[in-house]
Amino acid sequence: MAAETCNISFKIDYTSSKPIKSAIAYYKNKNENPSDPYSEYNISPIPSSSDTVKLPFIPDQGEYELIIELMDEDGVAVKEKSLFKIGNCYPVSCETPIIDKLEVLSDGQIRMVYTVTATNLSTPEYQIATDNGFNNIVGSRVGFNYTQTENFDMTNIPNNTVLYVRVRKHCSNQQGTSNWSVIAQITSKTWSVKTAPYTMNPAVCVSSDKESPLEEGICYTGNKWTKQVNLITSTPQIGSQLYLSDGITLATPGNLSSFDIGNLTNFNRYGIRWVRFSSYSNNIYDVDPSTATIQGFSQFFKC
Repeated sequence: MAAETCNISFKIDYTSSKPIKSAIAYYKNKNENPSDPYSEYNISPIPSSSDTVKLPFIPDQGEYELIIELMDEDGVAVKEKSLFKIGNCYPVSCETPIIDKLEVLSDGQIRMVYTVTATNLSTPEYQIATDNGFNNIVGSRVGFNYTQTENFDMTNIPNNTVLYVRVRKHCSNQQGTSNWSVIAQITSKTWSVKTAPYTMNPAVCVSSDKESPLEEGICYTGNKWTKQVNLITSTPQIGSQLYLSDGITLATPGNLSSFDIGNLTNFNRYGIRWVRFSSYSNNIYDVDPSTATIQGFSQFFKC
């Protein structure tokens, strides 16, 4: 989207018994060096009295001195001085997103890491196609909250196929829609159909026998609480259930022996009470340990 511009215009009034042969506007930013020359603009056609004159676009903000010079056929010149101010003539544009990385996980899941600036963001939009002209679109999404990592819905994406991906940004405040990003290319693999196909790694989990996830280090990644879980949904959502990495087994008490490290953790006995998906946000989610269901953002614990 092209940046809008603003211009200075003014009405010129004069009385002359002889025809005006030239009209010149001189202007200069008052904050500049006094020795700097004025910008000169020849007003053409010669304005009649009460005509509106529009100056060329001025990109720099500041207070300007304006001199209008009118000269008649005898060379007699009359000058009039005034001031005007320029504000910000470049409103924030709708910036084009960047696809940082596309990758295919071991189970065939395709993951995109991309950057969309938060300023004036209404929603991202992306499309997946089997041709770089995007005539055969096999996946798309719009109208959602942005997170840097996006797992594609694999339902209609063909296996072992070259795919093309592009992203754009829908802006608020009447800024419109950005250009499409540079197209990224990736080849899909065979997608393993699972109950919960979407891998969340890392997922920092704390068991329900603990009093505070903050004291256990849930806000940090790489400790004994850092695990991998799978979800039915492509992003963490209220109502989503946590599954083990096989995408079939619920992450509930009795199924979590692989999560335990000796006597340091008690997942298999007590289940998961809190989880944080560090690839998406620093939000801590409350989890019902008996069903491994995400209940919502924690109201008591925040990173």
